[in-house]
Amino acid sequence: MDFFHYILFWICIIGLCLGSFFNVVILRSLSNESIVFPASKCPKCRHKLYWWHNIPVLSYIILRGKCYFCKDKISIQYPIVELLTMLLFAFAFIKFGISLKTIFVILWLSGFIIMTTTDLKAKLVDCNIAIAMGILGLIYHFISSGLDGFVSSVLGLIAGAVILEIIARTGYIFAGTRAMGEADTYVAGALGAMFGIQNILTVLLYALGASMIFIVPMFLYSQYKNNNKSVCILSVLFILSALVYKTLWQNYFVLGIFTLIGIMLSIAILKNIKHEENRIYLPYVPALTAGALYFIFFNINF
Repeated sequence: MDFFHYILFWICIIGLCLGSFFNVVILRSLSNESIVFPASKCPKCRHKLYWWHNIPVLSYIILRGKCYFCKDKISIQYPIVELLTMLLFAFAFIKFGISLKTIFVILWLSGFIIMTTTDLKAKLVDCNIAIAMGILGLIYHFISSGLDGFVSSVLGLIAGAVILEIIARTGYIFAGTRAMGEADTYVAGALGAMFGIQNILTVLLYALGASMIFIVPMFLYSQYKNNNKSVCILSVLFILSALVYKTLWQNYFVLGIFTLIGIMLSIAILKNIKHEENRIYLPYVPALTAGALYFIFFNINF
């Protein structure tokens, strides 16, 4: 085994172990418990777990997804978070090697994993994690690019937060409530600090595209059932214009059409939300995370 694969092996082991710890952070942050005390226990029967119940992934397989004591089902979240953490850490090391960037990317990935999971589980996000990620972004750019990088990071932080906050507050105009949660603004600000003023708009567009993949099918179905034809038509046009811009013609004219349709669609959606009694608020941090991950691993500008 050469040195690179030796380091990669230990990165994977560390990823699995930290993934197990992230599960504890996720679970206890939602239950308002300390992440240190008491020792790990079954959420159902509260019995203290043995040491071999906490081996990442392997324990889930050995226990066949059930508690050793009460036989209640163990959430599939546990092995998924552990494996996902391992894979993301490994991808970061494979792409960036032994470097300062790898360390910061791994720290950012850790925050994304925790925030995304809590948002999906309970639509709750710890803004302190986003703040910490933003601070790390400022530090990274100052270390790697000096004062110019730091200024770009600060401006990106401001731009990311302002853009998301404007979008969120348009909800008051059309629906009488925020279109997005306050935590989304913190996360967008963190993204700006991480990627700089020159890249934040690209990352947010990636996030918008990611949200469309998950939200659009659900949303279109609900709008079709409610006979909201204008929203359905604009949604289809928005998707088509995005595909045209991404795959055929990347110019300002197509981008302008894409943006205009997006604005019209947003207005139509918000107008409909205003008249809906049972509003469904979908978590947006996963989309912001997906946009950030795509930029980190597939964009040459990072």
